Amino acid sequence: MFTTIYICLLLVLVFVSWIASIYGLMLPNGAVMPSLLSADSMRWFVRHSMEIIEAAPLAQVLLILLMVGTIRSCGLIRYVAHLMREHKALPLVHRQKHATRIALLVFGVFVALVLSGILTPDGNLLSVTGHIAGGPFSRGWLFLLCLVVCVPCLVYGRLSNLWHTEYELLGFLTSEIARCSGYFVTLVVAALFMAALHYVGLFELLGWSDSVVAIFSMVLYGLPLAVTIYKD
Repeated sequence: MFTTIYICLLLVLVFVSWIASIYGLMLPNGAVMPSLLSADSMRWFVRHSMEIIEAAPLAQVLLILLMVGTIRSCGLIRYVAHLMREHKALPLVHRQKHATRIALLVFGVFVALVLSGILTPDGNLLSVTGHIAGGPFSRGWLFLLCLVVCVPCLVYGRLSNLWHTEYELLGFLTSEIARCSGYFVTLVVAALFMAALHYVGLFELLGWSDSVVAIFSMVLYGLPLAVTIYKD
């Protein structure tokens, strides 16, 4: 659905830029809005096509899908949903109880390490000036969150016999990536649409600040991902 919507918006932008270039619509920098149908525009998009696609938040998406897939595979969502619906926990066998205790211990250790890295004055996740901004945590918080979420779930899965072999482990980790594989097409189209918006100068014409553009970009990439994950 979102892929079709973004393609239609891209086609609308192509038409608008063509009309605007014909009538000489001026951008704030004094240049005329370029047409996406011009030869220069086509050469620019072909030349920078890989850079445009690489600008999409692929790494962030993969980490999010790894987390969601691992949580779903270990049965945590099903367990919580049952608890909320029936107001009582599912009966656990001894192996599951043991796995739960160990997984919670691992989770607590990871959380303690992260908190010590950002709350202590000389924490190794802070910047050289002792602040979170500009430090390792500000750049790698999503990777740390992925570790905090995935490692305890993997420990639980192994101890409760949900997976045994490396092949089963990979299936455990990548289940959500496989289920949401269609989203990656949407991601590519969204990246092309975002690049086209920058190229024609529409953000400058609308007077959007960098922070507003960043929020728009997050919605553009994030909304389809959220809908895709939510769908059963």
